[in-house]
Amino acid sequence: MKILVALVLIIIGLMTPAESVISSNISVKLDAVQVHCLAQNIYFEAGNQSLDGMAAVADVTINRVESSRYPDSICGVVKQGLKHSNGTMKRNMCQFSWYCDGKSDKVLTYTKAWENSQYVAKAMLLEYNLADKGSYFGITSGSTHYHATYVAPDWIHDRGMIRIEQIGSHIFYKFR
Repeated sequence: MKILVALVLIIIGLMTPAESVISSNISVKLDAVQVHCLAQNIYFEAGNQSLDGMAAVADVTINRVESSRYPDSICGVVKQGLKHSNGTMKRNMCQFSWYCDGKSDKVLTYTKAWENSQYVAKAMLLEYNLADKGSYFGITSGSTHYHATYVAPDWIHDRGMIRIEQIGSHIFYKFR
């Protein structure tokens, strides 16, 4: 199955349309920028985890694209956060901590973590746009939030927030 997915990804990588409409009538751009944003999010949030852990982070990102509570593009979701009046991001005030933590966002492109992040990003987008419940898509059962196992953020006690499961070193949640 994974060989078939990889072959399809290679073919799609050469012939991907600029835009694809999925069953929920939400249009998702399948350009290199969106794929790169998703791969970056996977890399920085779960680059040290299994493919399942990486897919879970990607699934949350895509679930947010689907939710009216968040921006409607992958890059919009990944880069969401509070900004200063001059447009720069406020440190540690982003949806995904790596994006505005003040550390370098340089991807080490020659690593297995980056290779896996790109693989998972493409596989997730393929499954998502084909509305296919493949190996990864839907792995978090609709979760829109997660945190590392070593922290306990205040938002987990928000009214309506329910714990779904733990995958790798993250615990996943969604609203009822």
